[in-house]
Amino acid sequence: MSVEQRSIIVSVVILVLVMLSFAMAFASTAKPYEGTKLVVLSATEGVEGSKIISPYIPQFEKETGIKVDFVELSQDNLHTRLATIFATGSSAADLVWTWIAWTAEFANAGYIEDITDWLTTEEWNAFVPAALDCVTYKGKRYGIPKFYSVRSFFYNKKMFREAGLDPNKPPLIWDDFVDYAKKTTNKEADKWGVLHDYGSNDSLMILFQEHLVLTGGRIMDEEDNITFNNDESVLALEKIVELNELGVVDPASFGIGEGPVKRARWIQGNDAMEWGWAADYNLSNTSKQSKIAGEVGAALIPSIVTSGALTGSEGYAISKFSKNKEAAFEFLKFMSRPEIQKDMTIRTGWYPVEQSVFQDSEVREKNPLIEVVTEQLKFPTYRFAAPYATELADILAPELLLAIEGVKPPKQALDDAAKAVEEILIYYK
Repeated sequence: MSVEQRSIIVSVVILVLVMLSFAMAFASTAKPYEGTKLVVLSATEGVEGSKIISPYIPQFEKETGIKVDFVELSQDNLHTRLATIFATGSSAADLVWTWIAWTAEFANAGYIEDITDWLTTEEWNAFVPAALDCVTYKGKRYGIPKFYSVRSFFYNKKMFREAGLDPNKPPLIWDDFVDYAKKTTNKEADKWGVLHDYGSNDSLMILFQEHLVLTGGRIMDEEDNITFNNDESVLALEKIVELNELGVVDPASFGIGEGPVKRARWIQGNDAMEWGWAADYNLSNTSKQSKIAGEVGAALIPSIVTSGALTGSEGYAISKFSKNKEAAFEFLKFMSRPEIQKDMTIRTGWYPVEQSVFQDSEVREKNPLIEVVTEQLKFPTYRFAAPYATELADILAPELLLAIEGVKPPKQALDDAAKAVEEILIYYK
């Protein structure tokens, strides 16, 4: 064999080895977490056809080789399950659903991973700033939001017309709102002016807070002093109670404790007005069960002292006890990708967490609520968060219900709750 032949053979062998090394390197990096199983514990995503992130799991599994066990639970059951998992230091969950209050609770206890440094400042800046509130505690990021959300005021145009009201002139102030509620209520026909949700602690807290933002009230001040029984807060509860006393609130409200249940009632067309999430509007127009398709208007929330809105973005955080944190982070990055967020927004009506998608012309054209939300965000927004938020809700929400049912005057109900909350605050100061 000549020197030249040997040289050619050696070159070929080297080339093959280099190609094999590149192939092996690519194989090891293309799906570095292939075979990993992630357990995601989530609050309910909604009804089929409007689920938020779970429809994209097959795509994530195909791209990464990671298997996902996506478990949906009611919020109360989810919190109970997470409390057990965290208390025992179990790795049974890799990713957990969260919102602003749970993030504060879990981060304060050291149960979820601080991922502030896992993304660059530029990458964090790509998110809608307010969307990050649900995964932020004391300036640190503990997860990534899956959608951006703020409450809106929705009304049934058909019921407005039937009551002799102009469907293009929704009420902008509270007195008009009450007047419209009276005019659209027809008990014999099972028609009601207002749909509320009194069925769970969480829904009662949402209801109370979305009225607090209209009166300038707050649950607590920045020093963790109770303010939910001051004059502004009492006024908020009085307005809620007033509607129930007038008989304009749908009795079904007492059995509604979660968003999907409220949406199912809303699309039946028996209610004239509600505060709701973007999914309410979308389901009204897309569900085969909807009796109000094309008949739902959106407007600024009627003012008491001011207009204002409750925020409600949701996200996922990585459990501190997970053994698959890097793979879990891949899931977080995947669900916030612009193309996923764009499709989710167009398909479900929820708002995107990526600024580029929020400004996307196609998204704005197909989701008219974004323009309404843009106007609503010129007014105050609010959502209470604290490490003790769940304990506070367990005390305050039942008192709110007693006031709504007429068992206690609003001021007494709030004062009684304040006395009990003071006792739990001792452990947080």
